[in-house]
Amino acid sequence: MSATASIASGTSVPKSSRPGGRLPLVRIAVRQYWIPLLILLLVTGRAAAVLIYHYDGWADAVALRDHVGSRAYHFGRYVDDAHNKTAKLLNDGTSVAFQPALLAALLTGVLTAREWESRRVVLALTQSIAPRRWFTARWSTLAVVGAAMTVPAVVAYRISAVHALRLDLLTYGADRQNAYYTIGPVTVAYVVLGVAAGALAGTLLRRTWLALVAGPALAWLAAAVLVRSRAVLLLDFPLFSKVHGLHPGGLLGLQFYDALPEDSYLINSLDPGDYWGYQIASSVLVLALAALFGQAALRAVRHRTAQR
Repeated sequence: MSATASIASGTSVPKSSRPGGRLPLVRIAVRQYWIPLLILLLVTGRAAAVLIYHYDGWADAVALRDHVGSRAYHFGRYVDDAHNKTAKLLNDGTSVAFQPALLAALLTGVLTAREWESRRVVLALTQSIAPRRWFTARWSTLAVVGAAMTVPAVVAYRISAVHALRLDLLTYGADRQNAYYTIGPVTVAYVVLGVAAGALAGTLLRRTWLALVAGPALAWLAAAVLVRSRAVLLLDFPLFSKVHGLHPGGLLGLQFYDALPEDSYLINSLDPGDYWGYQIASSVLVLALAALFGQAALRAVRHRTAQR
């Protein structure tokens, strides 16, 4: 029985079967966005594959350390010494730390701007679909699928980093701190922030080429402001007493892991037991900012469509 016939006969219709229901809109979004989602899958899948492939290299590091001794392994110069193995791990991590978030911002910004340029929003209005619901379904689909695609790469990185730290195979100093503490749940949260930033940029600008630049730029700026503000210390109280001063170098006191802004003083103050507290506090802040961007984008949608 069709939805129209069911309404005429007085019987109830499941919400997901009605025009504009959530599930049909999600299916439409997946069908129309499969190419951008495939691009994101290839990027994150390649990162995970490289990390898995390089995992066996830690066995070579263990063999070298057993052969030359711990001091020579950490301070000598060998192909598989601590310095080179940590550098390789950090290099593998550059494709995970912030690149998926920037790519998510770019794709979402372009796709959202195209919605306005192609006047697909007008088509949604003619189908009695609320624009806010239309865009919410599309942005939510991009955020959920993008985050899910990033998780395997994050897990592969964490397995490798934890394994190396427990066996004392990483070099000492700032590189060790970056390798262990930077990537985790907050990396997935950054992807959600990227989608929200792209959604806001695409909705406000409504031009593909402008959104192509503005989406990633807004995501990066938001991450930089969060890191520089040190708001994470307000949610992770044990860290508050450990961190003193600001790093004077870099850009406005920020250091960078690939494109990801970092607070070097804060990260160098962390102990292994601080990992989850730091990651959870950072993720909460990033997701809260993503929610603000998403709400701002929906308000902009309502304002734009109210003028039609």
